[in-house]
Amino acid sequence: LVFTVPPKISNISSDITVNEGSNVTLVCMANGRPEPVITWRHLTPTGREFEGEEEYLEILGITREQSGKYECKAANEVASADVKQVRVTVNYPPTITESKSNEAATGRQALLRCEASAVPTPDFEWYRDDTRINSANGLEIKSTGSQSLLMVANVTEEHYGNYTCVAANKLGVTNASLYLYSK
Repeated sequence: LVFTVPPKISNISSDITVNEGSNVTLVCMANGRPEPVITWRHLTPTGREFEGEEEYLEILGITREQSGKYECKAANEVASADVKQVRVTVNYPPTITESKSNEAATGRQALLRCEASAVPTPDFEWYRDDTRINSANGLEIKSTGSQSLLMVANVTEEHYGNYTCVAANKLGVTNASLYLYSK
């Protein structure tokens, strides 16, 4: 008499957040008879399967591209596979992906834009020479997610020149120079 038992995942890693470059081990344990085969898959459009048939998935020096959901599948011939997911969040320091200088005529409105890629979402600061700019005196800073805008309501001669956008999170800080030119 042979007992068959459908596959059941009994233990799987919790969702985790790690810093880029860390080593990560995900665990997925399953019961069943015959012994279930375990496969891991990174759920991305190109998500390759990790055909280790291993309970442990090791990712050495994880990169930001390797963040996302990982699916563990336990399968035997008895019944349909059991599937569970783990979310891996990869934190990384900011890099500025776009910093747009601009030109404006006096008396007009002007806009300087700065975008940064980072996890967690970066905080932005703006500087003129070495002085931090606040939203006041006709200047307004609007930061949403990965983008920050410096808006000048009414450009005068003294607004022209060099500005610095700074993006920071707990892992690092970076900056870019932008210019406001006269038209």
